[in-house]
Amino acid sequence: MTAVLKLVQAEQFRDEIRIPDEGAVAGRDSHALQGALQYASPWSPFLARYVIDRFSNPGDRVLDPMCGVGTVGLEALLLGRHFVGCAQDHTLVSLSLGRINPADIAEVALRLQFVPFKRPVNIASFVEPFTHFFHVSTFRELINAKVSLRQSSDRVSDFIKFIVASIVHGHTSGHLSVYTSPSEGLNSEAQVRLNSKWGETPSYRAVSPRVLRKAAFLLRDGVCSSLSEASSLSRSVFYSSPNSLDGVQGESIDLAVIGFNQPGFFEHGIQSWLRSWWIGVDDRERATRLSNLESWNGYANETLVEMARVVKRGGRLVLRVGHGRIGSTRVNYGAEIIKLVKDCLGSFWRIEGSLEERHVRPKKPIYSDVAHSTELLVLRRC
Repeated sequence: MTAVLKLVQAEQFRDEIRIPDEGAVAGRDSHALQGALQYASPWSPFLARYVIDRFSNPGDRVLDPMCGVGTVGLEALLLGRHFVGCAQDHTLVSLSLGRINPADIAEVALRLQFVPFKRPVNIASFVEPFTHFFHVSTFRELINAKVSLRQSSDRVSDFIKFIVASIVHGHTSGHLSVYTSPSEGLNSEAQVRLNSKWGETPSYRAVSPRVLRKAAFLLRDGVCSSLSEASSLSRSVFYSSPNSLDGVQGESIDLAVIGFNQPGFFEHGIQSWLRSWWIGVDDRERATRLSNLESWNGYANETLVEMARVVKRGGRLVLRVGHGRIGSTRVNYGAEIIKLVKDCLGSFWRIEGSLEERHVRPKKPIYSDVAHSTELLVLRRC
């Protein structure tokens, strides 16, 4: 009882965390796998690593209920933690699994030998918008690779699908498409304008050598023991919403991290129909669309209640929050979470403290009239 009283009465901490220029340190401090995809994420490798290292212990189970493309999952495994992730997009589930279950370069090379890249295919599907991105021979190889890899759903095939997704469109000769955005799949009109601007037409780009080159680049740091197939660390990613985690056992999580969907500050989205097409899904991310503050608070309340179900007593929940807008309403999401915990969820969570992010190179505010600051709220399960 004394220990419980001390926990409840403990003073909240207020610290700062200095965020380095991620571009400058990515190659030095992050595993090369973290640089595979350009994707808007609330968690940089540095931030994910800091949170996991500070608020959990080796052997703990870490949950990211909005896992994006697996940034948190990779850092958790590298730090010796088990990982559970979920996403509301089947494309993200596939990409996350590929990232946290890497194969080695020899396995990739061997598997590619069994892909019949040159097999004739019915190219009736090679119509707009694909004609603006790919040469017909590149498209044929992609179709053959899709069919072959889908027929053998295993760790190596999943990793190759992840690699191809990282190069299916982009702005260098290492990508499979004509010059285009590396982070989003442009629509037909936008790509036609870009092709005209650069005076380009799609040229043949062989799939296999580009996959091998990208695999060698991503695996330059090796496949360490914690990432290998023989590792004792469990990892799973499945399709689910953060407020309904049916696949996660109650009180099984030591640390959960959330980058909330926060309109005007951070909104999830794969933004690449080409990657979704390659993975083999045609659904768009079904994240909850929040049109007003009341609906956001309801969503946040449901999510925090679900987190209370799966996080162990004494475990932690770390939320990355900031300032933004819902419609014309200015919102301090951190203040909303604190109010929600104090007014409704005090029997589940205690506010343990917060970490204010200080960037070495401050980012430009999203809105000039809204203070742009981000922090990590740390909640402790009662």
